[in-house]
Amino acid sequence: MGQRTDRSVLASGAGEPAVVGEAIDFDIVLASASPRRRDILDEAGIPFTVCATNVDETLEPDDLAQPAEAAKKLAQRKAGAAVQEVLGVDYVGSLIVIGADTVVDCQGEIFGKPEDAEDAKRMLRRLSGRTHQVHTAVSVWMIHAPNVEDVSLGYRTFSDTTHVRFKELAERDIEDYLAQGESFDKAGAYAIQGQGAALVEGIEGYRSTVIGFPIERVLDEFPDIARMRRM
Repeated sequence: MGQRTDRSVLASGAGEPAVVGEAIDFDIVLASASPRRRDILDEAGIPFTVCATNVDETLEPDDLAQPAEAAKKLAQRKAGAAVQEVLGVDYVGSLIVIGADTVVDCQGEIFGKPEDAEDAKRMLRRLSGRTHQVHTAVSVWMIHAPNVEDVSLGYRTFSDTTHVRFKELAERDIEDYLAQGESFDKAGAYAIQGQGAALVEGIEGYRSTVIGFPIERVLDEFPDIARMRRM
């Protein structure tokens, strides 16, 4: 999967890739309830439906020590759960399922969504005046099922990293930002696409990665998705 040829290639189990045809039209499913990811796909002109699943996001200590790998594991877990749901209803056709996960990495510590206002303050104080990394992993699964007994399945997962430099924040800056109310469902307690942009001095990498979905890489590395864009 992911080979840049004129044919769509799926991994067939643990064996060799199986060529499944020319220029297949895929249905696309986003395995995420995130409105930010939905907006990015919409703006890119990608037609899709949403199949958000509840998965266990618990990570082992070894995973927590590698934030980018942790994001990949969670993205794969989310996409895989959606694939199981689709196949559980005897899906027939050609389908791409996309899962994603974003983690904020501050000096090796993963910042998820804050538990409360004090947790959000702690995160923003740590980010103040520092450069941190935002890792967004994307797991793309392809299903080709001409009938319910004949299913080809393959997937590939990657992680993209953007470096974000925060301004020096005074305590009043943090309190004023938290009063905006956009921190509490965001990894790292800020939203670069919202009022949180005022906290950021600069970035190196894709802004879309910080928002939660590196659409530039997805379209570049998965031509089957790019081809489905509405003209």
